[in-house]
Amino acid sequence: MKGVNKLVMEIRPESEYFDKAILFLKPDKTDHTQNEISSGAEKLLNESFRAYNNKSTGPSPVWLLLAGITAGSLISWACVFIIGLI
Repeated sequence: MKGVNKLVMEIRPESEYFDKAILFLKPDKTDHTQNEISSGAEKLLNESFRAYNNKSTGPSPVWLLLAGITAGSLISWACVFIIGLI
């Protein structure tokens, strides 16, 4: 870790997945009250958990690529087949 004058806040969330979160306070924010710092930490963690839980569960990009390749191949073969019959 660079420097030794870091203010560290360790938070133990009520979570079955995480034991603790460690936040490093910016040096220019040390003059804020404990309540302001704690509410900022809580807000940050809530936003992080919300972003983690809102991950898209849609199809994988690999499956989308394979589906696109398959569709393109089928269209190409259909064109060749139709042109060959005419």
